[in-house]
Amino acid sequence: MNKLYLKLKFATIAMVFALIVVGINVFGAVSNVSAQTTINEPIQKIIQNTSPISVPTDTYTVFEQLCLADHIEYSEDALMGYVIGVPDNTTRFRLLRAYPELTFRVFNAEQGLIGRPLADVIAADALYVWWCSAEQAAQHVSQGRRVLQLSRPIVSSISLSNEVLSDYFYSNAELISLRPEEIERLAAVGTIQIGLPDDSSPIISRDNNGNPIGLDHDFITLIAQRLNLRVAWVNCGGWQECVQALEARDIDALTFMTPTPSRLLFSQFTVPYWQVDWALMSLENRPIRLDDFSTEKQLTIAVLASYSILETADAAENVTVLAVNSPEEGLNAVLEGRADAYLDSLPLLMNRIRELNLTGAVVHIARDLQGDQVSIGVRSDWAAIVPLLDRSILAITDDETRRIEENWFDPELLREGLNREVVKRWAVIMAIAVLLVLSVILAWMSHLRREIQRRKIREAEIRYKAYHDELTGLPNRMHVIEKAQKTLITHAQNKRKCALLFIDLDGFKAINDNEGHDAGDELLVAVSQRLQRVIRKTDTVARYGGDEFVILVTSLTSVKQALNIAEKVLSRVSMPYRLATGEAKIGASIGVAIFPDHGHEYDELLSAADDAMYAVKESGKNGVVLAEVRSAD
Repeated sequence: MNKLYLKLKFATIAMVFALIVVGINVFGAVSNVSAQTTINEPIQKIIQNTSPISVPTDTYTVFEQLCLADHIEYSEDALMGYVIGVPDNTTRFRLLRAYPELTFRVFNAEQGLIGRPLADVIAADALYVWWCSAEQAAQHVSQGRRVLQLSRPIVSSISLSNEVLSDYFYSNAELISLRPEEIERLAAVGTIQIGLPDDSSPIISRDNNGNPIGLDHDFITLIAQRLNLRVAWVNCGGWQECVQALEARDIDALTFMTPTPSRLLFSQFTVPYWQVDWALMSLENRPIRLDDFSTEKQLTIAVLASYSILETADAAENVTVLAVNSPEEGLNAVLEGRADAYLDSLPLLMNRIRELNLTGAVVHIARDLQGDQVSIGVRSDWAAIVPLLDRSILAITDDETRRIEENWFDPELLREGLNREVVKRWAVIMAIAVLLVLSVILAWMSHLRREIQRRKIREAEIRYKAYHDELTGLPNRMHVIEKAQKTLITHAQNKRKCALLFIDLDGFKAINDNEGHDAGDELLVAVSQRLQRVIRKTDTVARYGGDEFVILVTSLTSVKQALNIAEKVLSRVSMPYRLATGEAKIGASIGVAIFPDHGHEYDELLSAADDAMYAVKESGKNGVVLAEVRSAD
């Protein structure tokens, strides 16, 4: 099965390589044809002209009006501190001719330029100043809010197509308009030190040369370019350590943050620059979905202790939150059964699952959870630059955001020729055909991988159950026999001593008979836990059967050392136990056999230790006896 999987994998790689070669040839031809197309002369002049005043217009002028949020100062000078939303490029162009010092941005999903409609941005309180028609202005005033009548005359219409306007604005949208005092404010800040947390790929990390890379790096680069801002990325440790570094002002800003009451005490937040979904990782045999939060089923969800989502998860009545310090700890909690699911942001979670090759994991996107819009957290004493960062963030287009996302999250490289419908149609047909073939192959490969992984997991589970006690989780009789036989061989070669301790619990039967089997099982688990804590890492404790335990002690320097360990075990086992039925106290009879003094084979040592244990029983129980050296007869 492994050979078949490798063959399919190599076949898929070869097909993808062939597709790339064909795509380069096809799109290279399209580019050559497109390069020969001459740009319409009027459009070319508009793109090259950096002054919108030169565009011909009619002579009819009006005085436009802007709707303001409640906290905005009622003056034209105050407008220079904000992005002003407009519904289309025509309105934007008209306003720019009269107010070239202001920053206008189009919000219009139908045009496909920026993305979100203007009304949605206003409703989300992400925009504080926007152009409004006479009807909209009247409605705004009726709600007790303010409308600013602009003082400069504005041309009511222009004779340019929307396509021309789009080309013009795309060629003049690099920098944000800043007032002199704002430029001085940024200059006074100097270089902004932005925290770079560990284990945050593909959001932010460093490449092999130590250079910062990732989605946040690309966003910050766009923001810094528009503000002519200097930025330096500083390693700050784990996420919680980075939050603490921002609080201590060891760094100036931290990306990928959401505001919480505690964070607002030491930092200011920009408008969101990206939306990220939360996701749950669980196992195939017990998948967890967000719907399970509203059922009566009790769940344990592992979450990083520093995440803002912790409060939301903790508020669910049937959810117990297991706060963890690292993603590895959270994932291990799910794998070990201590948690039903691990909650993390989707891109970080997917990257960690790929790194650990957790093919048995199930990921459910929790889209309905709040707190999935991330911002830049800035130290509170630098709050004056937050409005400038807001303006730069709001100027990021949906195309730019999409390009960044595709760069870091499974990009699909779709290159289309300019105005060549036939080529585009064939490219789409070819892409669909190849994707269908690849989908079938990848689905079959994924099935094979899951099947191989399931078999490995089943084999590991079978082997674990065969060599471990079901109740206590300790190695069982078969396990300790194999371990002892290997240990005797190595100790004989190195001429070292080792010991076998045979332990029988005194008083266990009375508790098991009087208090019930549940109490007896609880006591056995407690004893096994104490035995594991008292032995060394190189030693092995096993449940031999019933209330009998065996400890294999290796690399002894003397017989006295073995007896001291046995006395320590006796002291720890004899301490009182707190059970569900009340306090219980037991003792132990321990027989000690030394290799090679009491035997050269495991059976000889076990028999000698067993005889010594019965000697303790006959002498009054709860003690330690060293086995007697048997005669050569």
